[in-house]
Amino acid sequence: MNRHWRFLVPIGVLLALALCLALVPSPAWALGFPQYHGSSQYLGSSQYQLTDESGYIEGCFDPCMCPVFMNLTLQGSFQLTAVSQDGEVALFEVAAIDWQYIRGEETIPVIGSGQYTIDGDQHQLILELQVGGEPAQQFDSGLVPLEGDVEGISIAVALNGFYCYDYVFVVEAVPAPVEETMSSWGSLKSIYR
Repeated sequence: MNRHWRFLVPIGVLLALALCLALVPSPAWALGFPQYHGSSQYLGSSQYQLTDESGYIEGCFDPCMCPVFMNLTLQGSFQLTAVSQDGEVALFEVAAIDWQYIRGEETIPVIGSGQYTIDGDQHQLILELQVGGEPAQQFDSGLVPLEGDVEGISIAVALNGFYCYDYVFVVEAVPAPVEETMSSWGSLKSIYR
């Protein structure tokens, strides 16, 4: 009888350990970051920076025929935080939008927040933006094909649905650079700037 208990205890411990491991999700899944939209390096929130391809466009779009009056460089950053994931649909909060563009000699600040959704091979960005101290307005990309870098965001949002005279922000963003420093025990530690 004692020799049977010898085998049951290790089997019970192994089963308990396997059950615990099965219940612990991967870090990316636990935080809601879709694994196809970057890597498991995301922890909570990620700071994103606009690239040089970002811009502010004001003027005419189809079907109207008038020139685009402005195509200005947009600079700045925002915070992206995973909210939920259900199958192929992942929802992110966009916060701390801190952008600016220069028109003539005037720097125009753009602040706001919103949400970013990935739905399979499509995505949508909806932002409430306050431009130059004016009241906040909603800018929307609509649901469009997901393109570009898997860790970056490449999408445009418009005030009037890209129809006739419109105000558009082209958002080309990548995760902010990570500074790597040596910790006291010699391993690399990542610190977001």
